[in-house]
Amino acid sequence: MNKVINFNDKIYFYNRRVPSSNTTLIKGVSNILIDPGYNPVIKTKALNPLMREAGIDFKDIDEIWFTHSHPDHTGLAYYLLQEKQMKIVCHPLGKIFIEREPPVVGLIETEKIESSILKRIYPTEIKKRKRLEALVRYLVKFYASFFTAGNHAFKADDYFTHGENRHGIKIIFLPGHTFDEVGFLLGSTLITGDLIATFSFKRPAVLNVPSSDIDDAISSLKKIVEISPRLILPGHGIYSKIDVKLVNEIYNQTINLREKGILLIKNSHSFIPYALGLQKILPLFTLRVQERLALLLVIYKSYVKAEGIEA
Repeated sequence: MNKVINFNDKIYFYNRRVPSSNTTLIKGVSNILIDPGYNPVIKTKALNPLMREAGIDFKDIDEIWFTHSHPDHTGLAYYLLQEKQMKIVCHPLGKIFIEREPPVVGLIETEKIESSILKRIYPTEIKKRKRLEALVRYLVKFYASFFTAGNHAFKADDYFTHGENRHGIKIIFLPGHTFDEVGFLLGSTLITGDLIATFSFKRPAVLNVPSSDIDDAISSLKKIVEISPRLILPGHGIYSKIDVKLVNEIYNQTINLREKGILLIKNSHSFIPYALGLQKILPLFTLRVQERLALLLVIYKSYVKAEGIEA
């Protein structure tokens, strides 16, 4: 169930149900709302438990920050802006999603299969390439429909830069799940998006859309290992008091998944044997269908980059 957890009267973590992301409020000289989330039915009322626990009102929020710009993290920002003008801050590439109307357009355009991947999978069979493109486009639109109903475009006012400090919070770019993911480090607490945001921390990085990048994810996980946070507040699932050992486990699982996947590609004569082989080595219960499908393309993309294959 939805629950608000207070850390030191400054950080309020609102653990929310799907289809919304979690929401975090940081109280200070400027009150910052991170990932307002999504609820097309009751809209801003969905945040009332968080506001009550923190003892503030919507009018007291000064800035809205996004860990990344997927609609389940950003959808309520439009409705919050109808109540009060708030500063919207995101990764420079986040505007691809939030400034398009309707928002699903940005998702569909971003989640195209790269031509180098298609040509490598089906070098001479143009019809098969088109069918695969159409299938991915349909799946993206299908899944996105659950997270974009009632969403509207809005403008960003400012953009983060990697390593900067805002209001005592260090900004850390953590691409992998998406190319625009940002982490926020406050003391020993790290607020993340979906890179390791899941209902179980004992699994690889979350790479569940075609634009996810396993090489970027490995680099981002290494950053987190080096930071060694004591507490992670994820985009989905409950918070976790963690240690370096647990982050290292996620890091190593992701590296192993990439290595095994690329080896499968090299030993397979076509895409289908690779696809079947990958499903056999993926964790059985910790990956949803959407992610199992996306990983086929995500790992293949890593292979294409590693081999230096041009489009």
